[in-house]
Amino acid sequence: MVRSMTGFGRGVTTTRDFQLTVEMRSVNHRFLEIHAKFPKEWLEAEIFAKKLISQALSRGKIDVMVYVKDLENVEQSIEINWSLIEAYRKAKEELAKKVPLEEKWTMQELLSLEQALVQEKQQLTPEDLLRAVEMAVMQAIEQLIQMREREGQELHDVVVQYKRQLTEQVNQIRSFSSLAVEKYRTRLLERITEIADGALLEDRLLAEVAIFAERVDITEELDRLDSHFNQLEETLLETISVGRKLDFLMQEIHREINTIGSKNQSTEAAVAVVQAKTILEKMREQVQNIE
Repeated sequence: MVRSMTGFGRGVTTTRDFQLTVEMRSVNHRFLEIHAKFPKEWLEAEIFAKKLISQALSRGKIDVMVYVKDLENVEQSIEINWSLIEAYRKAKEELAKKVPLEEKWTMQELLSLEQALVQEKQQLTPEDLLRAVEMAVMQAIEQLIQMREREGQELHDVVVQYKRQLTEQVNQIRSFSSLAVEKYRTRLLERITEIADGALLEDRLLAEVAIFAERVDITEELDRLDSHFNQLEETLLETISVGRKLDFLMQEIHREINTIGSKNQSTEAAVAVVQAKTILEKMREQVQNIE
């Protein structure tokens, strides 16, 4: 199945403490490249997410964004750092011996003491965290693949249409190539007649035409093009990633058309060669988007 390398997916999962949202955006890339922005303390979860993505996708630049939203109903507690407060108290008493200070401590003063009151909430176990990440990532991957497949179907149709147009141009080249030898034979006959006698005319003509026909023969190139077109049709039906194979076929088709253009001696065929190259370039642009 043809898939595009462009897509977007989002996955959301909720734990008892927070809501986790994972968003994935993918664009064209020669290989699979994953950039993820997880909280720095979630290194294991990030590695796990990248593994899931690499198992589902084979090509493209993937940007993974992670958003964590704390839930309002999460049970929280405040731990009092008594040792720190005691240290502050002693320091205050020492200062009070030289600097006039109020004896009473206000709540605002306590809150201003760094790390004196520590907010705590129950932490997820590593297993629960990985499970939450897996659910969100798999949802995002599923949506991303669905979008890639929809765009991939459009790319498939476009490539098939270009292949049909390209085949028409190659068929024209095929028909014009057979006329090129006959035209050369006619022109050569006129020239030889002016300088050679009748006895030598036929032998000289046959030799020159044979040399010309060998030089401009494109039978092998046309046969290879037919083979490439058949491979193209078969590749588009495969269920694995086909982008690299299609790109290789585009290079091979381009090589054959270039060779035909260099051998061509027909004005009509030259026009068809130019048209074929134009169509092929458009096809290659579309193939660059396929996974």
